[in-house]
Amino acid sequence: MVAGLLEEFRADVEKVFGEELVSVTLYGSHAAEETVAGAEVSVLIVVRNLRREALCSFRAIAHRYARRGIPAPPIFPETFLQESSDVFPLEFLGMAERRRVLFGKDVVAGLEITTKNLRHQVEFELKGKLLSLRRMYMNAFGDKEMLTVLKETAGSVVAVARGLLLLKDRVAPHGKIEILDDIEKRFKVPLPALREAYAARQGAKVPHARVEELFLGYMDEVEKLCFLANEHPTEPGK
Repeated sequence: MVAGLLEEFRADVEKVFGEELVSVTLYGSHAAEETVAGAEVSVLIVVRNLRREALCSFRAIAHRYARRGIPAPPIFPETFLQESSDVFPLEFLGMAERRRVLFGKDVVAGLEITTKNLRHQVEFELKGKLLSLRRMYMNAFGDKEMLTVLKETAGSVVAVARGLLLLKDRVAPHGKIEILDDIEKRFKVPLPALREAYAARQGAKVPHARVEELFLGYMDEVEKLCFLANEHPTEPGK
């Protein structure tokens, strides 16, 4: 089913961007031999020039694909992409490890991906997520809204926390549970609330009486991850 959806998506992207289209690249779990059930499809679109008309045309179809499992993808002009690999090392390292070209050339292969800013990005994103979680906790109207926040944020928190493993050993698994396993093992920090929040995202039930306690524990563990990122020395990169 995903293969058919991707083919339909690629064809529509070609129609929208025409001769300006440089590459459509699938990355993440769906680019691997073993995909994660329920995982969203991650795609990178690169164009020569990003024209306003094409962007508006793509917006007209983006909602339809988002409902079917392909969220609005990053769209990079080619020059902008080449100038951005040092700014988003966490994302580009992941693309370099797992990708499949659906159209055009392999733009990621030619990127110089430095780890110089990796610690800064991981710390910045984790702290930003923690501050957002605190705001959402204050603004949540009841357990149902808090549970929705848990489900919607757990996957992205774990994805960013993967950067802690890359900082430590330059290698890291891609599966969310395996990432949590390795963080607990390598940093000696238990993450039961993060595990429970991610399980809820995957469909596990959380009793309403437990939701607020889980949310508070979840924020505590994200704060621990922030401390781990902060304690890592800044590196010159490579």
